[in-house]
Amino acid sequence: MFTTKPACSDGTIIDDPKFLANTQQKIEQTSKKLRRKRAPNFKKKIKASKRWRKVRKQISKLQNKVASQRQDWQHKVAAQIVSGNSLVATEKLNIKGMTRKAKKGSKGKHQKTGLNRSLLDVGIGNLISLIRYKLDECGGVFVDVPFKIAPSQTCPQCGYKKKKELSQRVHNCDNCNLIADRDVAAAMVMLNYAKGLGTSLSNVDADPLSKNPQLCGGFRKVQQLKRQKPRT
Repeated sequence: MFTTKPACSDGTIIDDPKFLANTQQKIEQTSKKLRRKRAPNFKKKIKASKRWRKVRKQISKLQNKVASQRQDWQHKVAAQIVSGNSLVATEKLNIKGMTRKAKKGSKGKHQKTGLNRSLLDVGIGNLISLIRYKLDECGGVFVDVPFKIAPSQTCPQCGYKKKKELSQRVHNCDNCNLIADRDVAAAMVMLNYAKGLGTSLSNVDADPLSKNPQLCGGFRKVQQLKRQKPRT
């Protein structure tokens, strides 16, 4: 149950590791050193200096470290989610479109740049792919929630829709007064959709497990469904 920020429908929010952000300063400092060295120029048949090659290796080492840390984190998070759930739902994201550069002169240019860095740092696309892969291996169910459902703009309790700016990190419904973290609320909407409840809990009374409020919209209900024998 993921949004652009790793968050689950039970209220769990996965910390953003920020591997690239934590190493970016070192990479930039090393890149400055690289620009002072003699770079290769194939047209003029100039070879790179030994110092240039040495600094270039340092940059590659830092970049490889970030990639390894990210990959290790993705595998651990995917394994953690799949080990406790037989049903996982996430919004069908257009990563390429989401990470596209903001247009010149746009008001939210700096905000869009920050979002792009965050998405690329987490590697949300690869994380979702790993969850799907691990879920298939153990016979679980993966649900792609259509973009038109607009989980981040919808209330999981009453289904009321209201457009939110990216800076609004708290969901505050004007219709039913539900207050929740924006990403958690969006994850709850996706879970409702995956369980066939539409986008809200307004018709959850049709489900016998809904009488227990602790089971509604959380992973405990999924755990009960997981223990049931498969229908033939």
